Amino acid sequence: MSLTDSLKNEEVWEQFRQYKLSRDNMTKREKEFLQSYITNKKYLPLAQTLSFSLPAKRLINKGSSGKKRVIYTFPENEVWVLKLMTWLMYKYDGLLCKSCYSFRRQRTAHDAIRELRRTDDIDSAWVLKLDIHDYFNSMPSQLLVRELADFITDDEKLLSFLTQLFSLDKAMWKNSEVCENRGAMAGTPLSAFCANIYLTDLDRRFELLGVPYFRYSDDILVLAQTRQQAIEYYELIKEHVKAKGLELNEEKFFLSAPGEPWDFLGFGYRSGETDLSQAAVRKMKAKIKRKAAMLYRRKCKKGLSSDECAAELIRIFNKKFYATQEGSELTWCRWYFPVLTTDRSLRELDAYLVQNVRFIFTGRYYKGNYRITYGHIKQLGLRSLVNEFHKYKTQ
Repeated sequence: MSLTDSLKNEEVWEQFRQYKLSRDNMTKREKEFLQSYITNKKYLPLAQTLSFSLPAKRLINKGSSGKKRVIYTFPENEVWVLKLMTWLMYKYDGLLCKSCYSFRRQRTAHDAIRELRRTDDIDSAWVLKLDIHDYFNSMPSQLLVRELADFITDDEKLLSFLTQLFSLDKAMWKNSEVCENRGAMAGTPLSAFCANIYLTDLDRRFELLGVPYFRYSDDILVLAQTRQQAIEYYELIKEHVKAKGLELNEEKFFLSAPGEPWDFLGFGYRSGETDLSQAAVRKMKAKIKRKAAMLYRRKCKKGLSSDECAAELIRIFNKKFYATQEGSELTWCRWYFPVLTTDRSLRELDAYLVQNVRFIFTGRYYKGNYRITYGHIKQLGLRSLVNEFHKYKTQ
């Protein structure tokens, strides 16, 4: 039986719903929609025909850089069928290399960092870090379909559907149909599967060489014994990526000498310690500063009290940082705490949040802000990242 036949099975849909609920990463609206979708068997027409709309092309902001990135979206009822299909396609996970850590159930970015730390002579290694430019959308559709055929050798119906889906090279843009290479269609559920398999041959190549190599989607890190060896690995990867119709992002090329700090997947490594990466700290500081500025403007415009607006800033970041007691959502701390071995950057973020809470009272960053005491800020609900981290480590 084809995996696509399971899309018509109500029992399979209910198993999928229970899995999604256990992950606790759906909004209330999503939970209600999925329940209704399954109860009323709204998935059946699409599951029977596998006839999907053209995806809509969208431009969204890329963090706070001001740059835009392209994503593709399907209507909500179609997205849920693709999500179930992606979930079922975890059956092919065993065909991936151990060095691939992205979008997998049993291997995560945490595993990548832990295994990096356990690498022999890591502190004497040269560290090469590379990023592939516009990885998801740049995969040539013909080459992507070829990779899919190499992986899916036991389900002709599924392969036929995926071949048709990724070969179409059409999308809707501003209410008009456009022809373009869409690659794996970043933003759609199946893009993660494509991102994993498309460079599997590169993963295998380094695995055969016995080289410490780690890939998370389009982020690659390799350890080398010498600078010359690192450059040779760089040339190998560059040549391989080019043959796959891709190109490296030269702006994100990074080569560190033994003993120098380096970052990977939001974490930073320095002298045997794992901390937050510098980029992760910068991004969080930028979010804190933007929210503080917004709340200060609101206070001035609406005549709200300083305590009220400061407490709101604290509430926003308590929610972002910490899991609720009853929930299991993947919050910021649940992502970072399991891997960190130092509280250095957490102390920096604690101090920065307090600085911005004080800013809300005066609209200035200056020494006079210290009249707003730390004790008062704690009464407004402040929780210390450092304290929470050490509580986590002693559990």
